[in-house]
Amino acid sequence: MMWFTADGFRSLIALVGTNGQGIGTSAFGVWVKNCDSLDLSPEEQDKLNIFIRSLYEQIEKVEFLDFTVFGLVIPYSETGLFLNNEGSGLYPLQSSCNHSCVPNAEATFPYNNFTLVMEAIKEIQPGEEIIVCYLDECNRKRSRHSRIKLLRENYLFSCTCPKCESQIGDEDITSESDADADGD
Repeated sequence: MMWFTADGFRSLIALVGTNGQGIGTSAFGVWVKNCDSLDLSPEEQDKLNIFIRSLYEQIEKVEFLDFTVFGLVIPYSETGLFLNNEGSGLYPLQSSCNHSCVPNAEATFPYNNFTLVMEAIKEIQPGEEIIVCYLDECNRKRSRHSRIKLLRENYLFSCTCPKCESQIGDEDITSESDADADGD
């Protein structure tokens, strides 16, 4: 019953916001994933990737609206509704996985419903820790500086995975898109 108080609701939003996993996949997300399996020449693949990136950029331009619950302002994005239209949930196995910018597993929704499957993306040896990347596909390709900034802001830790450690000497900003996104 504590979730029905203003403080309880704030705690629930914080819990789901920090540990929640988006549930399911939008039709657009399924289409993009299916594009990965197309047998295309490198030229055609580049054109398709540019087209998909352009679509995502256009979708991201949708303005944010806010709504208030118990005096708490909740940012609401029509973009989020389109790209992640199923909801959010807490999954014990996925939530217990630590982060690495070089994961050996990822959370998937192969049945296009609420069923989460932890899928190995590399061979995992017996006794080896299952690690996932807390960042989405686009952010995981950004500079070390940007990845660490996002992880500090959203998960309250600095990454020390092999990829981040190997990039310690890199410049703080490595691309124009990182500088724009970081506000530097």
